Amino acid sequence: MDIPADRQQWYAHLCRFAGADPTVHAYRDEAAANSIEIFRSAGESGTLLATIGLMDVDQGRDPAAPVFSEILMDCLGDDERLGNALATVAFHVMKHGVRIAPGLVFDRMIAMYFPESSLPHAMLVPPFQWDSGMTQVQLATKTIYPLVAVPISEAERKFTLESEPRALERVWASERVNVFDWSRASAV
Repeated sequence: MDIPADRQQWYAHLCRFAGADPTVHAYRDEAAANSIEIFRSAGESGTLLATIGLMDVDQGRDPAAPVFSEILMDCLGDDERLGNALATVAFHVMKHGVRIAPGLVFDRMIAMYFPESSLPHAMLVPPFQWDSGMTQVQLATKTIYPLVAVPISEAERKFTLESEPRALERVWASERVNVFDWSRASAV
């Protein structure tokens, strides 16, 4: 099977930010009608995951000006369920035509795989954990704008509805919240 150049380049780009021994695994939805590849790299500092192929879904509103993205997930620990959670977010985008953007919240997507978590939702934010090189990635035939899925609490979800999503990011920054700690307390 020929792997498109854009996907190969995205994989190579992810490897620059990842730990040792990255892998890619294809996930299928329950009906086996849809598939998404998930990049995974686990190391001492945690686990980095990313979709590979979501870039095939135009996120723009104007067909003349397409917008492409991929979703990342970062966690201090490692758990096999992480890939399932990210794949479910991707399937929601692919199957339901959800247009992703910073501040978008996927209700209960984390709770589906981590029912014990006090952070049941996933909110998309711009990549912030790297100094550069991840906010806009130029590939062979397209530019992608990756987003990071961060688990949030119910109180944080309500806070984003009552204010604006960037306000929650400012709270995290002012309180030095480590959003990659999936066992953290709610910031609001």
